[in-house]
Amino acid sequence: MSDMRRTYVDKGRHRLKEWIYAFIPKHVGNRFVLWVMQCMRLMQRHGNMYAASHYELNKSALLGLGTGMYAETDAPFMENQLKLGSLYIGMSTMDKAGCEVIAVYNALRALGIRGVELARLIEDFEKDGIIYSGRFGVAVKAMADRLKLYGLNVRLTASYDRMGDMLESSRAAILTLYNDRTTIGEQIHSVCITRDDIKRGSTYYIHNMYGDGHVCGPYADMDDIVKRLRGGRTAPIAMIGIR
Repeated sequence: MSDMRRTYVDKGRHRLKEWIYAFIPKHVGNRFVLWVMQCMRLMQRHGNMYAASHYELNKSALLGLGTGMYAETDAPFMENQLKLGSLYIGMSTMDKAGCEVIAVYNALRALGIRGVELARLIEDFEKDGIIYSGRFGVAVKAMADRLKLYGLNVRLTASYDRMGDMLESSRAAILTLYNDRTTIGEQIHSVCITRDDIKRGSTYYIHNMYGDGHVCGPYADMDDIVKRLRGGRTAPIAMIGIR
């Protein structure tokens, strides 16, 4: 193949890839996205193998990081996902594909549930929950199912019209969203949302949005989150309300 023809083919592939990336958030419904995640979760064949080999490695890595998140502590919410490159989840690492695990971990802490070991929570999701061998993180339905095992009242919606009311009536929530509403190339992310009822009304805070140790907020409501988060570029896919 000539250099000119190779360049032409490469440009064509790039344009097709960009078209597919843009098509998904713009034209594929949220419920279908959740259904695809669930199918990929159920097709997972090697989760137990990953879980058996990763637990001790992750436990040691967390101790080495000195995050205070290895076991039960009084540490605040986990915000530093970008520092977790030494922790495994399936065939990926937590800095790249661990946002759902962190969102569940933070939600449990927000609800006062202690004694949850992060390394064990990763293991649980490797056994049931990871998609594409962990490279695409954890299915939304798997997060909801795991929270139910702690005896929590859990609701799940893929409708933006319902998310505002769900957020207001929940003690904590997990939001899964497109980082960029125009392309899935910027990936999907899950975050924990907590509420502060001390002041007049409620204000909301987002944990581990950027994985750099900073909390986002306060926000007035769901519309305010969508309007301001990442400069208004995000698009909600699903919310898990917990109470």
